[in-house]
Amino acid sequence: MSKETTRNKTYWLETYGCQMNKAESGFLEYELQERGWSQAGSPAEAEVVVLNTCSVRKTAEDRIWGRLGFFKAEKKRHAFRLVVMGCMSERLKQEILDDAPQVDLLVGNFQKHRLVDVLEHGDEAPVADRSSNRRSPHHRSVHQEAHLVDPGEYRFAERHSLSGFQAFLPIMHGCDNFCTYCIVPYVRGSEVSRSPESIIEEIRRLQSPTDDPTRQVVREITLLGQNVNSYSYREGDRTIVSFSELLRRVVPILQDKTWLRFLTSHPKDMSVELIELIAAETALCRHIHLPVQHGSDRILEAMGRKYTRGHYLALVEKIRKTIPEVSLTTDILIGFPGETEEDYRLTLELMKEVRFDDAFTYRYNPREGTKAFELGDDVPEAVKQERLSGVIELQRRISRAGKRRKLGTVVEVLVEGVSKKSSAELLARTEGDEMVVFPGSPDRIGSFVRVRLKPLEGSTLRGEPIGE
Repeated sequence: MSKETTRNKTYWLETYGCQMNKAESGFLEYELQERGWSQAGSPAEAEVVVLNTCSVRKTAEDRIWGRLGFFKAEKKRHAFRLVVMGCMSERLKQEILDDAPQVDLLVGNFQKHRLVDVLEHGDEAPVADRSSNRRSPHHRSVHQEAHLVDPGEYRFAERHSLSGFQAFLPIMHGCDNFCTYCIVPYVRGSEVSRSPESIIEEIRRLQSPTDDPTRQVVREITLLGQNVNSYSYREGDRTIVSFSELLRRVVPILQDKTWLRFLTSHPKDMSVELIELIAAETALCRHIHLPVQHGSDRILEAMGRKYTRGHYLALVEKIRKTIPEVSLTTDILIGFPGETEEDYRLTLELMKEVRFDDAFTYRYNPREGTKAFELGDDVPEAVKQERLSGVIELQRRISRAGKRRKLGTVVEVLVEGVSKKSSAELLARTEGDEMVVFPGSPDRIGSFVRVRLKPLEGSTLRGEPIGE
């Protein structure tokens, strides 16, 4: 890219999908700003527009196709380079090259660390570059070369946060589970664990003193991985560092009051050692996101989840016995191929038995390239929606009852921002990952506040600051 086209050095970045994408976007922004780039006020003011994409569900990809249509029209109004990066680039490389000529750069998950060099110096390998908006065999060959990069070559960035009181830190990348409905192993590759030294160094850097008066003190750190509790790093002396051992090394270096969270856990890898560590260490949030996905053993087996309903329920019993105050959330997938009314009933029964604090619920949609795609999609959409509505309604009742039991208690919350409904109120989160709204000034954002929980308004917890 010539100096003439880089003189403004402004960017616009849109991030879709999981917290891992948010962390990787954080590194990209840090690197861009270190090189003298500044964030544009709007896409119309940007020299480079970057879309960091998600492929976990069709709806996520449909949203990106819509944005690509928007930016195709924008290119007729002003000149800029359009970059598509992340999981959708990895999954749909050739389709994007063929059907979206407005895209200038296509960056897969294993080439993200090269993007800024490409933007600044025009060094396109191993990234597909089509800055002239022309299709050519050369660009296709470059793109195919990128597709062949060994997933083991994934590079962890040195930092993933510009500033702020919350930080997301990837500690591993990829997934080896190959659940039959999931595209993640195909777009992010095999599991690779980051070195403990690198993780600890980034945390120390986040918490180091600074002369910048605008920089906030880090109050919450979330360790990320597609399957975080399967973290395993072999050190030089051949010692295997497990996830529990990593946490033991991280907790002592946390400064002041800092909450430590992690996402996401797989039931087959949730160890008793980890459960007991959460109970023992006050810095570890008493919240576990433990996706069950379904309540039927037959469907769990077809999903390739590698545990049974009985194993999951026993695990929940151990967690609740060891950490009585724990908040437990989950994912539930409805409408998997072959799901019957009995399978659906078993899922509802499991929800009633476990009584999750909250659940992310969604219906199955086929992902080409996964094993489940070969099973067809035999549950009618109307049936999927009806069953999903039933799951959502049940979880809403369970969540509301759980919140009612906490009314009148005093909890500590981390203030995240101003409420969207009222500028006089603040939005905060409990250790258990529950949202609380209470009156307060924006100068409290990024700080801990003790509040007494008041009666619900709808499904929202409301609080009153203690001592005010």
